[in-house]
Amino acid sequence: MANGRVKTGSMSEFFNHVIEGLSKKDKKLNPKWFYDYEGSKIFEQITKLDEYYITRTEIDILKKNQDEISKCIGEHATIIEPGAGAGEKIKILIKSLKKPELYVPSDISKTYIRDIATKLEKALPNIKIEPWVFDFQSNEKIPSHIYQKKNLTTFFPGSTIGNFEPLDAINFLKKVKNQFYSDKIIIGVDLIKEKKILERAYNDALGITSKFNKNILKRMNKELNADLNLDFFKHDAIFNKKKSRIEMRLISQKKQHINIGQTSFLFQDQEIIHTENSYKYSLDMFKNLAKDAGWSVAKIWVDKNKLFSVQFLIHQ
Repeated sequence: MANGRVKTGSMSEFFNHVIEGLSKKDKKLNPKWFYDYEGSKIFEQITKLDEYYITRTEIDILKKNQDEISKCIGEHATIIEPGAGAGEKIKILIKSLKKPELYVPSDISKTYIRDIATKLEKALPNIKIEPWVFDFQSNEKIPSHIYQKKNLTTFFPGSTIGNFEPLDAINFLKKVKNQFYSDKIIIGVDLIKEKKILERAYNDALGITSKFNKNILKRMNKELNADLNLDFFKHDAIFNKKKSRIEMRLISQKKQHINIGQTSFLFQDQEIIHTENSYKYSLDMFKNLAKDAGWSVAKIWVDKNKLFSVQFLIHQ
């Protein structure tokens, strides 16, 4: 969970992913389906929660180090932001840059990314903004008139990289070079820390993360003719220390049958649907991962409590 966002995934693709995932012995759902318009708006609420340290900590790092970050990026930059968020972080970044030329926010939700672009046009009148509907899992390349520009820098905040399995994270970092044509990345990386801090961040008292997790079930009812009762599933998130990741799940609260179109599934009481992972890294762990993708870590900024890092990567 962290920003992360098909050309809003086709209905058939959504259906196929759901049927495939729920047919497994250990049931799972692809987290990209959290992010329709409503899901993206719910995630915005999560970023404001007291328990969710990631957003405010990263913003503080960006503010305190904006001059140094600006020097790393350089002048006349084009900033590409896959999975663009609510806009506060990009405002800090772009306002710190010298003569930035273009901002390319992208997201899986067409409606959401257009809303973001419209809002940012008012807040950032001195830079051209061109939204791009993009799916992390596609092989689509950035439009040619954009990649022909110089100084393409990818901005990937919020620890979204942690939502990828490590091998997928390596492949995504390769995409940044091969599909975005970027030679630089400013990336947010969540750090390993106390279990209680991590689990509180993904099990908030107001239940906003629960609402976000269940949005995938809500979409299944609305878009796939499913008959799930959302009250019969409980949100849960635990830290798996061995795998260094938060595991977000939905747990069936009773033995039940659910139907998705003409397909039926049996859930046992307390049976789990695994919906998302969020990997946490040490600085050395992420350095090695980036190296495997062809990137070197040139600079790291960390908050005083060592909760989170913003890192500057250069393609090798």
